[in-house]
Amino acid sequence: MINIMKIKLFEEFVAESTGGTLVKQILENLEPTILEMVNSTEKFYKEKDVNFTEWDREMTRLMIIYDMVRSIEAYTLPTDTLISINPSRSRKGNIEIFCKIQRASEDYFLETEAIIAGGYNIQRAHYRYITKTNLPKTGRSEVASEYLAKIKKMSKLEKLNQEVKKWEERIKRNEEHIIWASSLSDDEIYKRYKDGDNSSRSKYEDDPTWEEILKRGADKNYDFSKEKYEESKREYRERSIEFWKTTNIKWKQQDNLTGAREIMKLNKKIEAAV
Repeated sequence: MINIMKIKLFEEFVAESTGGTLVKQILENLEPTILEMVNSTEKFYKEKDVNFTEWDREMTRLMIIYDMVRSIEAYTLPTDTLISINPSRSRKGNIEIFCKIQRASEDYFLETEAIIAGGYNIQRAHYRYITKTNLPKTGRSEVASEYLAKIKKMSKLEKLNQEVKKWEERIKRNEEHIIWASSLSDDEIYKRYKDGDNSSRSKYEDDPTWEEILKRGADKNYDFSKEKYEESKREYRERSIEFWKTTNIKWKQQDNLTGAREIMKLNKKIEAAV
């Protein structure tokens, strides 16, 4: 089984970020709050009976960070200084973040309220930010764009990883089926075939005796020869057994070879994307 390459998570992205010192400081201070927001999102979906995986948690976390960065960066500059930051809960239960920021020896405030806004599609879950500030709008989005690109990259890698996982599971099922099919005797296989375990899934009647063939007047189909009829039965039995083995063993083996090649291709794509 081929190992799936590890996907970079938030801490590694922050460490690799090319700019936005102020934004980094704010995110580092808000990490417990971000985790709380992720938990609230998970609760939001579980109440709707939607499965919420570990991958969904990490993607939700990154989307929260992206939306938060975009909201903050729109009013701040990399050269601004963070004086203080205070996250809390509003009366409505929403996350509120109050920042005191200094720019050119002047103090400013930036207050934002995060309201969960998501539907039944986890990937579209997000927080809407209502921001109040006396900072002039800068319209900056460099760091936010950087995070968005990384989120897209993670989404692409996850799709590739899921394809690898599907092939690995398929190969495992095939291997288990091959072991089981190979353990059956020819008599067991022929019985399964006649009972409907064949491509048409139709059940075949038991082979009629020569006497029954005579009663039906079907002996002419075998040149009125019992030996030819018996030989025809043996050939049919052999073909049926061989066909069953082909579909349940050979085709499964060929499918596994195809799967191994596909996994190799997918892992090359993963390596190129990391």
